[in-house]
Amino acid sequence: MNLRNSSAAGWVAFLFLVLGSPAQADRLFESLEPLEISLSGPFKQMRGERDKAKFYKATLGMGEDSFDVELRVRGNKRLDADVCRRPPLRIEFEPKAIEGTLYAHQKSLKLVVQCKDSAAYRDYLRAEFLIYRMFNLLTPLSYNVRWLKVSYTDEKGKVRHEPAFFVERKSRLAKRNNLKTTKVGSILRSELEPDSSALVGLFQYMVSNADYSIVASADDSCCHNAKILRGEDSLYRPVIYDFDSSGLVNASYATGIPSLRIKKVTQRLYRGYCAHNSQVSEARRQMLSMREALLDILRTDTVLGKKALKQRVKYFTKSLAMIADDKVWQKKVLDACRG
Repeated sequence: MNLRNSSAAGWVAFLFLVLGSPAQADRLFESLEPLEISLSGPFKQMRGERDKAKFYKATLGMGEDSFDVELRVRGNKRLDADVCRRPPLRIEFEPKAIEGTLYAHQKSLKLVVQCKDSAAYRDYLRAEFLIYRMFNLLTPLSYNVRWLKVSYTDEKGKVRHEPAFFVERKSRLAKRNNLKTTKVGSILRSELEPDSSALVGLFQYMVSNADYSIVASADDSCCHNAKILRGEDSLYRPVIYDFDSSGLVNASYATGIPSLRIKKVTQRLYRGYCAHNSQVSEARRQMLSMREALLDILRTDTVLGKKALKQRVKYFTKSLAMIADDKVWQKKVLDACRG
């Protein structure tokens, strides 16, 4: 298949040939319509303790449905009280209680919350959500997300209304892509599947996110802000998440990475591997062929503030212009590759 003149639809068809046609997403993630839910739990206590190992009893409601659930705090940077007033959460379900409901198959779900009270933090949250949506457009090897309007009730009966979003479970993503989850500490670059790895490297460059690794992690679970899934060919496919440290989000708490000579997060740095230069050139053609569709995810958004929307569109438009310029492409991507 000649990809030099491929359309967006043609590229998707090609991905299906490589990956196999993905199974349909779970009902929870089939719609892009915002979902209204309520959560009641000891949020003040959780904020004070920030204990990842502790479970907190809570209730989740949606319409006439109501479930007893357990909540856990999670995260790393956003777990820090100096960074976020409200830490990210994980909702743990009783599987039998949710059979036949919108939450079927969701043993647990990540809940990405608005971590401080301000329009800027709402915009950070929404921009991160839109990055997930942009990556969904490029590949089925990406986490589905669902925007939420949440009513929180704490142990004192105080109610607040804020947005959040759910992130698909890794096991469900693996199943719909006919892949297997893995538990390894690190992998070799040679064990990476080239097409998916090249696309990850280029996409992270486009949104300016250097806070990730697709081969290793600081702990014993590969990888940093990425999970790896294995195919029948025994190669690993990376699936990326957590984009709040990206330049496209440009959160006030996101800092540069001195070890990479990145002074601020809006500074783009390509971190893909030289072994994938052929594949990253194909990923470039894919992105440029889908330029308008990618930009439309940002341009047509109705949640971002007017100024925030303009800034994000301008930033990603420049990323697209940079990879379209052959000289910039050669210098900033092909010649800047690792290993």
